[in-house]
Amino acid sequence: MTMNNETVLDKLQYLLGTLRDGEKGFADAAEHATDPKLKALFSERSAQRQQLAAEVEEKIAAHGDKPREGGSVGAALHRTWLNVRDAVTGRDDYAVVAEAERGEDVAVENYQDVLKETELPAEIRAFVEGQFSRVKASHDEIRDLKHGMQAS
Repeated sequence: MTMNNETVLDKLQYLLGTLRDGEKGFADAAEHATDPKLKALFSERSAQRQQLAAEVEEKIAAHGDKPREGGSVGAALHRTWLNVRDAVTGRDDYAVVAEAERGEDVAVENYQDVLKETELPAEIRAFVEGQFSRVKASHDEIRDLKHGMQAS
């Protein structure tokens, strides 16, 4: 049995908030990073999250609802990205990357939470899995960047 439309919409709204939080968090990180390569990476990730959010908004509209305003209802991710903002003011690039990785950890968890739903309709599951692969790749790149910075 698949879940009802209202539950599907709740899951999509949850991911939309996650993506919006990431978009803002990466924009803050880009603004405060000193290394031009990090600025470019974080700007690109902010744009990626904006694009992913637009895709989720289209799915929400296709299922007969309007995207909710604002960030995630999951306060954990919002707090994480507030930590990013706080960390980037007056800290080095390593601290900015470490906080960005924490934000990515929560984004990955949020996608995994949605994908744990056994009754997710096949079309929505395929859509979420496609987005998750991009979010996970971003997470892994930032994690590896952090570890590389630790080593040097």
